[in-house]
This record gives sequence, C-alpha cells and structure tokens, in this order.
Amino acid sequence: MKSLTSIIKADYLQRARSYAFLITLLASIGFSYTFLPAPEAGYSTVRVGEYVGYNNSAWVGHVTAIMSSTFLWLIGFYLVNNGIRRDIETGVGQIIATTSISNFKYLLAKTLSNFFVLLTIVFIVIIMSFSLVLIRGSDYPFNISQFLLPYLFVTIPTIFIVSAVAVFTEVIFGKYTVLQNITFFFFFSVLMGSINASGKSGYNWLDILGTKELTDGLSNLVNAAHTDAERKVSVGFIIGGIEKKKFFLFEGTDWRSGYLLLRLAWTVIAVLLVFIASRLFNRFDTRELIFTKKKKLAIVVAMEKPALKEIHLQDLPVAQPALGILPFVKTEFLMLIRKGQKWFWLVNLGGFIALWFIPLQPAHQIGLPVIWFLQVNRWADISTREKYYGTHYFTYAAFKPLQRLLTSQILSAWILALVLALPLIVRSDLSHIIPIVLGALFVVVFAVCSGIITGGKRFFEIIYFMLVYSNLSAIPYADYFGALNHGMNYNLILVSIIGFMLFVAYAARSYEIRNQ
Repeated sequence: MKSLTSIIKADYLQRARSYAFLITLLASIGFSYTFLPAPEAGYSTVRVGEYVGYNNSAWVGHVTAIMSSTFLWLIGFYLVNNGIRRDIETGVGQIIATTSISNFKYLLAKTLSNFFVLLTIVFIVIIMSFSLVLIRGSDYPFNISQFLLPYLFVTIPTIFIVSAVAVFTEVIFGKYTVLQNITFFFFFSVLMGSINASGKSGYNWLDILGTKELTDGLSNLVNAAHTDAERKVSVGFIIGGIEKKKFFLFEGTDWRSGYLLLRLAWTVIAVLLVFIASRLFNRFDTRELIFTKKKKLAIVVAMEKPALKEIHLQDLPVAQPALGILPFVKTEFLMLIRKGQKWFWLVNLGGFIALWFIPLQPAHQIGLPVIWFLQVNRWADISTREKYYGTHYFTYAAFKPLQRLLTSQILSAWILALVLALPLIVRSDLSHIIPIVLGALFVVVFAVCSGIITGGKRFFEIIYFMLVYSNLSAIPYADYFGALNHGMNYNLILVSIIGFMLFVAYAARSYEIRNQ
C-alpha cells in the first residue's frame, strides 16, 4: 500500500509542479467562467429550445457539472495520457520494474494519479461555479446537495473513467502515440453520436459521461410545462439561434437508484480496463533492445579492422559556406515525412485520395481537418524536438537560428500541410483557396507558438483536439480554414491572428536563445 501511495504522490506532484499544469489550471478557470453565461449573453451552454434555467444553485450546479464532464472528457485524455511514457523517458520505469510492485498496482497508481490531476481541475471548477452563484445567482435559497451532487454522480465518475482509458490505451498502443490520439478522437465522436441518438426510454447504457440523464430531465420538465412544441436540449457553446431567451425554474434532479448503479458499473468497468491492461503490460521489458545491441556488437567484433589511410588536407575540397535557408527547409521537410511509422502514410494516402472524390463541401468541412489532425504528432513537436533531444545547445548557437532554423521549420510544415490539402485546393475556387492556405499556416504557427511558450506539446494537442471537434460540429467561430466562413474580413482576422502568434513565437524563441 505504501508503494502505491508513493507512486501516486510522486506522479501527481511531478505534474502539478509543471508549467503546463499551471497553464491548464488558468485555462480551466477561464473555461469554467464561461460555463454559465450571463442572462444577457449572446450564447448559451445548456438550453432546452429557447429556455434556460434561472441561476439558482441547482441550475448552476447541473450546468457546470454537465459542461465540465464533457470538457474534461474532451481534453482530460490528452492531459494525462503520457504517464507511462514519461516513466520510460526518464528511466523511472526501469527502476519500478525491479521492485516488487505488481503491474496492476502500478497501473492503478497511474490511473489514480491521472484522476487526482483531473480532480484538481474539477475542484477549481466547483469554486468558480460557487462564485457564479453569488455573482449571477437569482434570489433563491442555496441548496448545497443539488449544487454538489451533479459533480459527485456525473463529473467525478467521468474523470475516473477517462483516467483509466488513458492508461489502457497507453499500454495497448505503446509508443504509437498517434494511433492512441486518433483512436480516442474517433471513439469520442462515435460515443457522442450514440448518446445523442439514444432515446429517452429506460437508462442510457452508453452514456459514459453521465450527462444524458440530466439533460433528459431538463427536457421533460420544459416540455411538460410547454406542450405547444417538442423542445430538444442543446449542450455546448451555442452562439445565438434564438431571438430571446425564456426562463424556467429548475429545482434539481431526483436521483434514481438505477442511474447511480449505472455510474457505479462504469466505474467498475474502468477498474477492469486497468486490470486487463496489467495482463498485457510488458513491465518496461527491454530484452529486445539489449539483444539488438549485442547482435550489432558481435558483428562489429567479427569485422576485420580496416587499414588506416593517410589524409592529405590539400586534396580535400574547400568548404563552401551555405547560409541560405533552402537546405534547412529540405532537411526539416524530410524529418517531418520520416517521423512515425512508414505504414501510417497509407492512411494519409487514403485521406489524400478521398479529398479528390468526396463532395466538395464535406471534403472541406470534414475531410480536410481530419487529414490535418492525423499529423498532430508532426505538428506538435516542430519547435520542441530540439529541447527534447538536447540539440538546442547546438542549434541555438548556429548562424541566425531565428531567421534560418525557426523559419525553415515553419515553412516545411506549411508545405506539408498544403501538399495534404492539394486535392481540395485544385478543386476549389480562389475564395476558398485563400482560407485553406491561411488555415494551413494557422495550424503550423499555432503549434510552433504553443510549443515555444509552454515548452512541450501537450497544450497544443489538447487545444487542437478541441478545435478539430468544433470544426466537425460546424461551430462557426472555430472555423480557421474557411469551410463555413470566407470573405475579406474573415481573411484579415485570420492573418492578424497568425501575425500575432508569429510575433510571440519569434520573440519568445529570441529570449530563449539569449538566455540559454
């Protein structure tokens, strides 16, 4: 038990003391503030038709619990899905492999560590939600049970499940992080589609997030009071859509025992996933690597020692300094192409061919963001791999590292994004081509800027995942490549955002170079 708690504590403190975690907490405060719009706000997060609830404690607790459950399932996976990989990279895994702790205890400790990281964010959301009751609350008595129980029964089981799923996928996919990220992305999309398509009869067995029970209760309450039309629940950041908001009184949920048992069942399933992962976990086995090294060593020993040749300096070609940027662009482009498994390019080739034949609108709105998202691991470490491999000591000391190296990294990634979008560019007219070109540059510059600012790729992966999901959900304000918006004003706004991120990226990298 002591070894279990030690791993949980060490892993949690390591994450909690990181710069990226601090940024995540600050972002969580900002997001949680937007979970409950002001009555006069032009958007809504949870509504039934044109109806929203009065801001009493029950409504605030339910809305923020629904939003945080969805929000943390959406980004929580990408926030905590690197615990085992980090132990491998730091060498801690090899130390743990020599201890008596079982695979199940180790993976359970990682799951609980993930859970406590996400629970910290939930705690921040609860504090912000309580302050929103005081700021925007209506003149109703504060009901602490209806305020806190949605978090206890909905949000907390959700973050435990996603913590277990993160550990399970890390064990299953191992070093193939791109498959891990993409699999979860499509799993989340299918899951949300199944929840939205399910009926209202009985219990929602596929509702891992636990929000369907709450939204069905809201829908039943409003439709029972207003029988003139069937009103559906909308969840998310919904801009406009109604001329004027109407309000209804929501006093809380009558928690059914069947629903609570279902939440408990999903928690047990999460523990079973960890158990299954423990049976498949290789416990940081490096025998294959050692065998390969020994085999190579044997070959070297068996080889004849070559005769030494005399070097004549006068016969060597004169070194010609190449200070241009094109060799850097070529090298960076080849590094992007060669990253990851070669067979994965068959998937990219399939997406590339699909952009030629599927109808133009779905190709632009769905196909393009998906094929760009498949390259998330390539975009994420454009500006971070030097520090990861320790080569920044050399690259920062090179001739004009900002003008040559950083620029070549941006250009090479931009070229790759444009090549992947080439079928759509050829098929589109000029009014759509310009946003696509700017969208490709936006993705690359955002990856570079976030990587330099945060010092890692986790922040970019989380935000980019949310951005792509918003694109597939046709949210206009998330459209950065012109699938829903195009025009001169839109292009100017996009250029301004890209220019600002470029300025921040170059300024931050310049500061790093001067102070390394």
